[in-house]
Amino acid sequence: MDQPALYHRANLLQRHDAEVVLKKYSNIFQSRLDGQDSLIDIGSGSGDVLKDFVYPLMPCNFARLVGSDISSNMCNYARQIFKDEPRCDFRLLDIATEEKLPYDLKGQFDHVTSFYCLHWVQNQRQALENIYQLLRPENGDCLLVFPTNSTAFEAHLLLRQSPKWSSYMTDVERFIGPFCRTKNVQEIFATMLREAGFSHIKVELRHDTYDYKTVNILKDNMEAVCPFLGRIIPDQRSEFLQDLFNTMLDLNLKHNIQPKISITNKLIVAYARKTPRIFDNAT
Repeated sequence: MDQPALYHRANLLQRHDAEVVLKKYSNIFQSRLDGQDSLIDIGSGSGDVLKDFVYPLMPCNFARLVGSDISSNMCNYARQIFKDEPRCDFRLLDIATEEKLPYDLKGQFDHVTSFYCLHWVQNQRQALENIYQLLRPENGDCLLVFPTNSTAFEAHLLLRQSPKWSSYMTDVERFIGPFCRTKNVQEIFATMLREAGFSHIKVELRHDTYDYKTVNILKDNMEAVCPFLGRIIPDQRSEFLQDLFNTMLDLNLKHNIQPKISITNKLIVAYARKTPRIFDNAT
């Protein structure tokens, strides 16, 4: 997922879900009395979700807004979207790093948000520990949104069995969400948040349906987020994408008369507040 312009054009589902969740949850953020809030977003991608849905929620005199991504191309692209706002910047960051967080990020934020990023992270405990460390020592909260399962995960697992593509997908499990086959995922993720030190935990499992207006829009979205495409020789990429699309259709995507394709995602939506370490066992 390293094509920022394509992702910016094609991330309609991700934008839809972020907007819906923020409308419901933005009023429970712990805002500062002085309005000098600071926020870091994890996995900001092309930056448009942060610009269009998070930025407008910040107090007019907010102190700092930071987007982050594991891709330098995404960060560079997103900086252009925010080029006229000096209080905003984008940083290269792997939220699951086992290294120390950068000194100018650790303990610096009132809020952490993340939309459609954490399903790429296999070490969830490390990611949650790092999110906890990004928040100020005395306070702060987070809002995390990511799919527990998706048609794309299942399609990748099926396509891995194809002799034509299996050699490109030997490590497919790296790119399958860690909760893909997990039962009681709400309870498990809430426990992980609590063990990381969070309190006031609310974890919701949402079933959201999005209608793609055309097949090409869905194909663009698939291409933008497919982790295997860069490994495949250019002459075969369109064939791979078509096989991936056909596999997704076989997994019960529904054509409507328009035509439309309706996709239902199972999303984890988690809100939690930072607890000082002496209160680690608080709920």
